[in-house]
Amino acid sequence: MTDKHSSTLLIAAILATLLAVVAVHYFPEKRYAIIPSKDARIYLDSAKLPDGSVTSEWLDDTHSNFRCNVPPAFTGNYFSCSLVADLSRSATTGMNLAKYRYLELQVNYVGDANKLRIAVRNYNPAYSRANDANSNKFNAALIHTKELTKPLRLPLTAFSVSDWWISQYNIPVVQAQTEMTNTLALTIDFADNLTPGKHDVSVTKLEFVGEWVSPENWYLFILGCWMLGIFGFATYRLIQLHRKTRADSKMIEELAISNEQLKTETDKFRRLSTVDALTQTYNRFGIDKVVSTLMAASHDRFKSTPNFALIIIDIDHFKRVNDRRGHDAGDRVLQKISAIIQDAIRSVDFLGRWGGEEFLVIMPNTGKEFAGDLAERIRVAISATMFEPEQPLYVTASFGIGAQHKDEDFSNTFKRVDNALFKAKELSRNCCVMADDK
Repeated sequence: MTDKHSSTLLIAAILATLLAVVAVHYFPEKRYAIIPSKDARIYLDSAKLPDGSVTSEWLDDTHSNFRCNVPPAFTGNYFSCSLVADLSRSATTGMNLAKYRYLELQVNYVGDANKLRIAVRNYNPAYSRANDANSNKFNAALIHTKELTKPLRLPLTAFSVSDWWISQYNIPVVQAQTEMTNTLALTIDFADNLTPGKHDVSVTKLEFVGEWVSPENWYLFILGCWMLGIFGFATYRLIQLHRKTRADSKMIEELAISNEQLKTETDKFRRLSTVDALTQTYNRFGIDKVVSTLMAASHDRFKSTPNFALIIIDIDHFKRVNDRRGHDAGDRVLQKISAIIQDAIRSVDFLGRWGGEEFLVIMPNTGKEFAGDLAERIRVAISATMFEPEQPLYVTASFGIGAQHKDEDFSNTFKRVDNALFKAKELSRNCCVMADDK
């Protein structure tokens, strides 16, 4: 997956999330209608009065309009008159109304009672007994009859457990909370004592309302999708990265092998291009590279010593060696002298064959006095060495010595030291001459 595809997918996911967040407010509501409903099991809780009449009766065959008949001589605390909606599936199994949020009702009342009561009876084996209907938890909400002039949407949070039920069944506080997860019945009756006469109740609507998916659960679902998507994307990228890493590692391994081979070849050719094949010292090209490096460093204004000292060494009468002993002997002399010089100089110094029988020693950060002492030691070592032991041969060398002046380029330093070498040749050779500082 390319970065462009990833960006497109991310934008699409953000747009889909925004739509999903807004869409929850337009989901159809989940409804459970008790009235009106053809399948509802509704009956009246009624009793027979001494005169043969009943405490409650249906006003029509819709089973939603009923009347409470309170006799003039009634003085009891409870009058048996209530509408009961049976929601049970068995003696101990009912409906889960907790998944709804509201109870929508429309009730018309004619009479002088003050409060209408909606009660939901819940069965729980922790406190309920199958042979005692009153042991089912009594969750109730009281509605003032003056509020019944218009449809009501009653939150289920408005219900509370009645104190009389808690006291009668000695319910502990942990079980005294509202509970509607296993509702066996819903009742509509009056919360206070009814006055003698007729009390007519007409229930037009009794319906529970909720969401198919609550906003909280929907948002959790969206969050879960994002987490799952992020996890999936991260896993996919990790797999991609692992594959790419393996491929890159293999390629790097192959490149490392090729690079090592190239490095070996490069080092070989670099050495061939900068090293004199006969003496194994720097050749003229190699010396140029050393000089370039030193001159680049010579711009440091805080150095208190010269950037380098220079010694030019020329073998005296070398042509005579070649003419009398042959070029092979001459080559051996060059090799021996280069070895003598190499043994005498420091590890930081550079030795090169400038051409023919001429050698250069470049000594970084060194004064001319030290260079002069070193040149003298080399001169003595050369003159004391016996070359060609089978046919003894002694040679000498002349030396020009100098140090770079401030802001002086190499060519000017070389000219001054080369002039000093020329004077050494004029002075009978086998000597060291210090270059003029002019």
